[in-house]
Parts: sequence; C-alpha cells; structure tokens
Amino acid sequence: MSDGDAHELHAHKKGDAKHSHTKETSNQNLLIIALVLTLSFSVVEMIASYLSNSLALISDAGHMVTDAASLGLAVLAQMIARRPPSPKHSFGLGRAEALAAFVNGIAMLALVAWIVFEAITRFFTPHVVNGMTVTVVAALGLLMNLVVAWVLSKDQKSVNTRAALLHVMGDLLGSVAALVAGLVIQYTGWMPIDSLLSILVSLLILKSTFTILHESYHFLMEGVPPHIDYLQVGSDLKKVPGVVAVHDLHIWEMTPSFPALIGHIEVELMKEWPQIMSRIHDMLYTRHGIDHVTLQPEETQSLSEAPSHDDHTEIVPEALSQATPASKINASTLKESQMHPSTHFVVCRSGEGKHRMAYHAWGNPKNPRVLICAHGLSRRGSDFSTLAQALCDQYYVVCPDVIGRGESDRLSNPIMYSVPQYVADMKSLVTHLGVKQVDWIGTSMGGLIGMVFAALPNSPIRRMIINDVGPRIEPAAIERLSSYVGKPFAFSSRADALEALNQITATFGEHTPEEWEKLNGPQLIEQNGVWGLHYDPDIAVPFSSVTPMMAKAGEMAMWHTFKQIHIPMLIVRGGDSDLLSPETVAKMCKLNPNARSIEIPNVGHAPAFIKAEQIALAKEFFSS
Repeated sequence: MSDGDAHELHAHKKGDAKHSHTKETSNQNLLIIALVLTLSFSVVEMIASYLSNSLALISDAGHMVTDAASLGLAVLAQMIARRPPSPKHSFGLGRAEALAAFVNGIAMLALVAWIVFEAITRFFTPHVVNGMTVTVVAALGLLMNLVVAWVLSKDQKSVNTRAALLHVMGDLLGSVAALVAGLVIQYTGWMPIDSLLSILVSLLILKSTFTILHESYHFLMEGVPPHIDYLQVGSDLKKVPGVVAVHDLHIWEMTPSFPALIGHIEVELMKEWPQIMSRIHDMLYTRHGIDHVTLQPEETQSLSEAPSHDDHTEIVPEALSQATPASKINASTLKESQMHPSTHFVVCRSGEGKHRMAYHAWGNPKNPRVLICAHGLSRRGSDFSTLAQALCDQYYVVCPDVIGRGESDRLSNPIMYSVPQYVADMKSLVTHLGVKQVDWIGTSMGGLIGMVFAALPNSPIRRMIINDVGPRIEPAAIERLSSYVGKPFAFSSRADALEALNQITATFGEHTPEEWEKLNGPQLIEQNGVWGLHYDPDIAVPFSSVTPMMAKAGEMAMWHTFKQIHIPMLIVRGGDSDLLSPETVAKMCKLNPNARSIEIPNVGHAPAFIKAEQIALAKEFFSS
C-alpha cells in the first residue's frame, strides 16, 4: 500500500473530529520557551545549592532538572503525536502525549520520595546552610518560575502540558519554600527550617501528581472520557427514532480531546439505516461532543415477520383457549398467559437413534429475541422459572430439561450422558426454534455446555452468563457431587423429601421457604407412593467413571475451548463456591479478553438467580 493509499484510508469524512495543527504548533512553541528558561536556570540553581548546602535549594534545583526533562519529553511527545496516521499506526501516535504525562508523574513521585528521605536524614545530622545565597537564588528562581508558569498556563487543555505545568508549579512552591528557609536561616540561624519546608512542599505536590497520574492512566487504559456519561449515551442512542436496541457499545479517546464511539445498532428496517445513522451522528455530536463514530447496523425482525419457534406451539395455552373464546382474549389476557410456562419437545439424535428433549418456555413464541437457560448436572429447566418470568417481556425464554432429566427421554446407554451429546441436542433446539441468534445463561453443567457451544464455528450465541463453573472443577466439588448424584433418594412424604433436598442444595444460599419450594419442589416426583428425584440415576455413570488422567485431559481441552470464544461473557461466582475458585476465574479473564467476572457473596455453588439482585444482574448484562 502506498502512502497516498494510507492517507486516503485515514482521511476523515465531513463531521469527523478535526485537529488544529496551527494550535498544536503554538502549544509546542510554548513548551520550547518554557524548556529553554527552565534548563538555563537549573544550572544556576545547581551551582548555588552546592555552594549554600541548602536542601530546600537542592529540592528546587532538582525540580528544575526534572522539569527540563519533562518539558523535553512533552515537546518530543507533541512532535510524535502530530505525525499522521500510517499503515502501522492507523490512529496516529497521539497516545505518546499521555504516555509522557504518565512518565512525568512517576518521575515526580520518585523525586518527592528522595526529598522526604533526605530531609528526615538532616534532622539527625544537621547541615550548615548559607542563608544569604539561598535567599537571593530562591528569589530569582521564584521570578523565573512565575514567568514559565504564565507561559504554560496559556494551554491547559493538553494533559501533557498540564503535567509539565505541574512540575513548574512544584518548582514555584519550591522557590517560595527556599526563599522562606533562606530568610529564616539568615535572620535566626535555625537550620531545621530548611528540611521542614522541603517536606511541606513535597506533600503539597503529591495531590496534583496523583491527579495527573490518574488522568493519564485512565486515558492509556482506554477509559471512558471523564466528561462523557457512558450510561446516558446508551440511553440517548436507544431513544433515537428507528433504533430498536444497542449493544457492544464502547467509548474511549483515541487521542486527548478526541472521543470515539463504536457499537452495534439494531434497527427494524435496514433501508432506513442512512437516516437513522444521520440522526445518531447529530445527537452524539450535539449532546456529548462525540464526533468519531463507527456503528454496525443489525436488522431486527418484527414480531409479525419472525418465524414461529415451534410448529406446535400455541400462544395461548390450551386450558385458556378452551375456557375463553378467542374473540374475547385481549392483550392483557395474552400477556398474562405468557407469564406461565408451556412445555414442548424437540426431536434430537444420538448414536442410539432419536430421543425427545423437553423445554419449557415463557413469553411470546414469535419474539425473535430468545434466551436459553441451561441447568446444572442434577437439576432441570424449572430452576429458571423466576428469572424467566422476569425476562419474558423482553425474551422468549426457553429452559430445556437436558436429556435424562425432567420430562426429557432417558437414554439406554448411560455413557451418552455427556457434554458432546448435550451440545448436539442444544443445536437441534436452536434449529427447531428457527432463530439465528440466542443469548445464554448456563449454571454449572449448563455453563460447560454453553462454552462448548459458543466455541463452535458460526455459533448462534450472542452473549453468555457462565454461572459458577469454569474449565477447571475443584476436587472438593467433585467429591461433594459424587456423594449424592445418582445415589438412592426415596421418602414416603413430600415434606421429608423437600427438606432433604434443601439440605443437599444449601450451597445455593439463604432462601425463604417459598423460594426453596420454587427451586426444589419441581425436582421431586412421586412414583408408587414414594417421593424421589426427577432424573435418571444413570446420569452419574459418566461422571463417576472419570479418572484423574481423564479429568486433566478434559480440563486442558476446556481451557482451549474457552480461549476460542469470541462473544461477551460474564462469569458469575458464588463467593463461597467450592467448584469455581478465584484463581480459575482470574485465569479465565486473563486468557479471554471477552470475559469479565462478578462475585456474589454468601453463596456457594451456585447462585440460583431467584433473588432480585441476581435477576437484575442478568437483565443488565443481556441488555448491553
């Protein structure tokens, strides 16, 4: 690619952020003037500090030398930042300015530490100071620093120039302290004043130094510009006529004072995108000062055009349709009916032939937004009933009973109860629903299924919550699960069975009796007067037959799988979980930049997403 081609690729269209190179040249000239003045006087102060033996003057001289270096860095940074974008640096080199400011802040911290150390040392070993020399040189330094500060104050928009100005202000305070120290020593002979004032000046400088470090660090880490409200921008985007939803929104500064935004915008009709984009650009520039915008439009099917998720699904449950004539079913009745689950089946395949997987659904079956909730090893889809009711106004919520559980078929070959088969069944479910994209929340085993599914080529999963599971499962959790999964569980009364199951699942956290009934009531079934669990005991066969070597190989495979996922993920960990360790969470977030994590206190394995704050967490993540 030629330089001309590169220039054309980087050229901004009308409306993009513009740079004033005349102003940048002016700013650079200010820094050069300040550099010459500071460097010249630093030589004078270095000689005077040596002759007078004054720590206050040494401090001021040290500031001068540091200032000369920082101003030189500032000039160099601005020269680099002015270089145009290139094929190797498509945004240019504007970040050099913030990097120089950060280096300056670190240098100031080191200097302050040295001054404080030297001052404390002098309390124990006093030095004789020439007060007259200190007074004269400090007065001249004060005057020179006032001139340099006035020069730099003409440009305070640049974080780099403000960092340099910080150094000069430190020098100014140092000159004042040196002047006071010189006068006190000259007229009273009290030498400790030299060290005391040096410490005072150093402490005063620290606050401003930390401010510059925070600003430059925030910029280098691509933080949201301080003057922009990220949540408000998202809210304003959703209010633009024609916008249905906003997700994957990112705001940062490519160079100082040059905010940029990228994101995905869902629209009803793609042919209206040019008009919608124009409205978005105008809103972002006038309300938030964002002028460099990159947006990816995505068409959302309207409910009337969306494919039916299930050829046999009725929007109104059969009992309701029999009790009420169709002509009298109004919108509120329809909405109320969607708050209750309907059960359907999808035909799946295995090495043994066909089997049916049951799924329970909440919401409008014609809603193109689908959320799949996958449960844990010995659980069933009803675990998510509270979450489904809370989200069914936004999603068609689908909660399958994984094969071998709940109302799904049992397999004659227990070895087929494994993640590969579960993933194949979920693929059949998504195909059956007739959608190209789904969101996913998976608890424990459901999280493992989601990770493998999301890593497949052309996976339909858009965003995923991984609830208290990771590539590594802690041995303590394996031992705990082995103690009850597939083991005999039979009680003559439902109350006794529910109490026993509540004790087994106590790690879910503190719940009311009503919440325990919602969570564990559906897990119990009655057969011949005996209350037991809903699942095939043989689901434990593959689980219990895993050897340490097989477990290690499986863990390595899951780490590799997790690394291949390229969608936003939220890893939720119970604060007291014995299955997912903090070290595993940290490794997951480090290995895959698409993952972030949150920990829920006072919960073990695993958060049940029945509490209001946990449901709000899911709502917030999936609405991003």
